Amino acid sequence: MKILLANYRYFISGGPERYMFNLLSQLEKQQHEIIPFSIDYSQNLTSKYKKYFVSPIGKKEQIYYDQHSKSLSILLKTISRLFYSNEVEKAVSRIIEATTPDVAYVLHYLRKLSPSLLVGLKKKNIPIIVRLSDYAMICPQGHCIKNDLSCTLCIHGALLPSITNRCLKNSLPISMLNALATIYHRSKRYFDLIDNYVCTNMYMYKMMLDAGYPDNKLTCIPTFTDISHFKPANEYKKSNYIVYSGRLDHLKGIHVLINALGMLKNKEFKNIQLKIAGTGDFRYVQQCEEMVKKNGLRTHIEFLGNIDSIQLATLLSKAIFSVVPSLWFENLPNVIIESYACGTPVIASNIGSLSDCIHDYKTGFLFKPGDSEDLAKKVSFCLDNENLLHNMALNARREAEAKYAPSVHIESLLNLFKKYIHKKNGRSF
Repeated sequence: MKILLANYRYFISGGPERYMFNLLSQLEKQQHEIIPFSIDYSQNLTSKYKKYFVSPIGKKEQIYYDQHSKSLSILLKTISRLFYSNEVEKAVSRIIEATTPDVAYVLHYLRKLSPSLLVGLKKKNIPIIVRLSDYAMICPQGHCIKNDLSCTLCIHGALLPSITNRCLKNSLPISMLNALATIYHRSKRYFDLIDNYVCTNMYMYKMMLDAGYPDNKLTCIPTFTDISHFKPANEYKKSNYIVYSGRLDHLKGIHVLINALGMLKNKEFKNIQLKIAGTGDFRYVQQCEEMVKKNGLRTHIEFLGNIDSIQLATLLSKAIFSVVPSLWFENLPNVIIESYACGTPVIASNIGSLSDCIHDYKTGFLFKPGDSEDLAKKVSFCLDNENLLHNMALNARREAEAKYAPSVHIESLLNLFKKYIHKKNGRSF
C-alpha cells in the first residue's frame, strides 16, 4: 500500500511527530511505501520527497510564529496559510502525480498547511483520513480550556466566544483572523472532503459526536507504543523516584505537581525524588524552578531536560509511578501508554481523555484537576501501599499489551485505509 503521510513538521517536536515516526517505522516493516508531505524546515529528517515539501512561512529554521519577522510578505503568507494556500494545493498535486498514493493519512495541517491540502488530495481522488491530535476541530484554541478551566463554549460551532475571550495567543486580531478563516473553511465545506477522522480515545470520539460530526465518519484507534522497547525492569524492580515526562508548559500542570510535593516534603516524600524529563516554555520552566526553591525541594526534584528513547524507557521502567497533572483534556498522552508498557502505574488529572484510560486501583489513580492537595493525598496513598502498586504495575503492562501494542493499532488503521480505498475503487470491503 502507498500511503501519503502529511504533517506540517517532519521532525520530532511533540507527541504527534513521535507518533508519526513510530507509525512510519512500523508500516515500512510491513513493506508499505510511505510518502511524507510536509514543510521544508531545516530541522527535518532526510527524505527523498523533500523536493515536494512546501516553503515555510519564515526562514527554514523558524518554526513558531513569534520567531517570524513582522514584514508585510510574512504577514501575507501567514494569512494565506491560515485561509487557503495555492502553493500547498499545487505541491500536494505534484507529489500525488509523481507517486500515485492509495490513501492520505493527515496529521497536523491547520494554519501551517491549510485545508488547501484537503482540496489538492480530493481533486486527485485520494481518500483522506485525518488523525485528531488535539481538539482544533471543535475549539479554535485547540485545547478546550479558558483560565485553567475546561471550556466547551465553541463545541457546537459558535466562534464569538473565542474572539471575546481572545483565545488565540491572548490576541483579539489573531483570534478574529482565526474565526474568519474557520467561517471561510466552513462556507467552502472543506472539512466535508475528509472521509474519516481517527480519534485516539473515546472521550474525543464522544466530543466529536456532540459537536455534530456523523458517527460513520469517526473511528477510535488508540495510539500505540513499542512494547518490546518500553518494558518492565526485571521482576518489576523499582527505584526511589517518580516521573513527569512531557512538554513543560502551563497546560501540563507541572506547577500543580510541585506544590503537591511541597505539601509532602516533611512526610512520606522525604526519601523520594521527582525526575522531570522534557523541555518547553522557557518562562514557565523558570517559574517551576522558582517554585522548587520556594518549597525547599531542590534536593528532591531533578530537571533532566530532553532525553532519548532509550533513557526514557529506563527511566519509566524503574519509576514507582508517573504523574500526568494536566489542566486540559489531553489526547491520550504517550507517557501514559509508555508507562503502562513499562509496568508503571499513572496518577493523572480526572479530566478528558485521562479519565478514559486511567482506572482507579487498577492501573493508577485520578485526582481533581489543578488540586495539589488531592494530588498529594493520592501520592501519599500510593507510597504507603507497596503491594497495591505492584499489582497495578502488572495490570498496567497487561493493558499495554492488550490495547496499545503496535500490531493492534496497525491492523485497525490498515483496515480503515482499505475500507476507503475499496470504496474509491467501487468495491465492497
